[in-house]
Amino acid sequence: MARVDLYPFRFRDPVTGRWVRARYRAARDEIERRYVEYEIIGRAEVRAGDPDAPRFTPHREQTMEVAQQDAVVAEFQPHLGELPAIDATEIGLLQLFLRRYVTYCARRGRYAAMNGAVRLFAELGGTLSARRRG
Repeated sequence: MARVDLYPFRFRDPVTGRWVRARYRAARDEIERRYVEYEIIGRAEVRAGDPDAPRFTPHREQTMEVAQQDAVVAEFQPHLGELPAIDATEIGLLQLFLRRYVTYCARRGRYAAMNGAVRLFAELGGTLSARRRG
């Protein structure tokens, strides 16, 4: 059985430019291949085993096709994509609250919040009338 030397090391982060201590130990050739600037910071840990056998890698090795299949597309405002699934009673209660909230905001001088509440009130009124027609 062959001998594998695994070294603790640190490397310079390409984004921030700071030295980062690696969370794992690796063989010298793997470190050289993966990092442009690195520094070995301790003695080697000697393990018995095949030096060519696959070991732990902190990065997923995959092709572009697999990466595109795994990619999740972020939807920034999914709540705006569909109409709310609430009934007429809930809409009426929400409009009652919004009328009172508009009055509260107007008395306190919170005009931005008041305008948002008025827009929501009007949108709910359109939703209620569209449901009555349909």
